[in-house]
Amino acid sequence: MLKSLFGNKNIERVLLFLLVNEKCYAQQLKCLLDLPLTPIQNALSRLENGKILTSQIRKNKREYNFNPNCELIQELEMLLKKAYANLPVEEKKKYHYVHTNQKTENKYLGNLLIKVWNYLSNVSQMSIHFQLKKNSSQTVSKKGKGSVKVHQELNKIIFEEKGIWTEDQLSYHNKYRFSLNKSESLITLEHLRLGENNPVFLFHLAPTKQNILESINPHLCKNDTYFGWLEITELFLRLHIRTIGPNKNEKIEYAYL
Repeated sequence: MLKSLFGNKNIERVLLFLLVNEKCYAQQLKCLLDLPLTPIQNALSRLENGKILTSQIRKNKREYNFNPNCELIQELEMLLKKAYANLPVEEKKKYHYVHTNQKTENKYLGNLLIKVWNYLSNVSQMSIHFQLKKNSSQTVSKKGKGSVKVHQELNKIIFEEKGIWTEDQLSYHNKYRFSLNKSESLITLEHLRLGENNPVFLFHLAPTKQNILESINPHLCKNDTYFGWLEITELFLRLHIRTIGPNKNEKIEYAYL
């Protein structure tokens, strides 16, 4: 869509990846987008020379980010959000990268679904980190903590969350429903802000890596795209929900205990 504007498909791919993930490096893009390394390196260099990106060396890799001092960064990000919203679902999935060092090991995937489900059944506390990214230089961020009341019936678990936002001490209330489908090896996540009889579907989660469940496909709700992942660790269960739309760029991270 933006190739004619940028004059280069790889420029478009790099910018869309950064919109979703906020940072990248050349080898990562080569592997995830299945592209030759040299054109990706050229695209990154061109964007950095144009002051659209900045870079720094981290762990022996050159990491790229949007340049918050770029004068047109807000307009560029608005354009990218609209372009991302219009991509086919399968193409959106390519830009969704789970930030984990775990390697895929199929022998662990069979028991992972039940392991996560049993953990969900016993959650009692949670912390939340919400971020609304208005542009590369302006991000609204707030953290909260509270309790979780679990309601379980057959293959459904409802989380009723209550707590406070740390900064302003305002109350927090939220409600999710997890549904287990053993035959399809997935867990469905729904938001119940409109009530249990009017659930808002977010996405299906399926085991993909050791200790990781990922959304099978990004879900389109009106013009907004939802995707995410769930990770189980020795200390907590981590749920990551990402929402991108023409006027929205949000990230929510939960730690359930």
